[in-house]
Amino acid sequence: MPSPAATKYGIAAERVRILLATGNDRRLRPMTSAQVQAYLHASLAANVAAWEAYVQNLVQDFFIEIANPLLLDFHAVHGIARSAAEIALERYNTPNWDNTRNLLARYTGYDPIRDWVWPVRRMGVHQVKERLDQILEVRHSFAHGFPLPAFPWTQSTSGRLRLTSQAVRTTTAFFGNLVSRTDKSMKAYIGAAYGKRVPW
Repeated sequence: MPSPAATKYGIAAERVRILLATGNDRRLRPMTSAQVQAYLHASLAANVAAWEAYVQNLVQDFFIEIANPLLLDFHAVHGIARSAAEIALERYNTPNWDNTRNLLARYTGYDPIRDWVWPVRRMGVHQVKERLDQILEVRHSFAHGFPLPAFPWTQSTSGRLRLTSQAVRTTTAFFGNLVSRTDKSMKAYIGAAYGKRVPW
């Protein structure tokens, strides 16, 4: 069973699929290349927003799960830690590898480095880090009106820079993998570190 954060992520990911399907809908043709790119950019931005919200919600879910108001000393420290995490969450607006890993490790104690792999796509830690940071760089570029950066997945064989439906679908699957692996590992971490059975 997914965490409440992952359940909310699933709803947001469905919106990404709707945006992408609309941009690819042949009944809306003729659509200019710029219009198609606008849908693809919106889909990628929605992917990033869903990932960012998932991480924020997961940190909040963590504090809910470990709460124990019956242990007064623990409860006092828990409140201090939760307040510090809430301040960090307000400042968390670039969900790249370093920012996300640091947020999770610093405020929950869970370090996802070994879990952030994508075995199905034969992507280890280094490749996942690189791809996550590239996705954030692409999102940043069109959000701020900069040229699209040249990565293998944003560049055609002729050298033309553009997003494709396949690149957005891969990005959606990429984040789905990260959410699934992070969710399972956070659950295991809470069980091991706090001796609590998490209901998700």
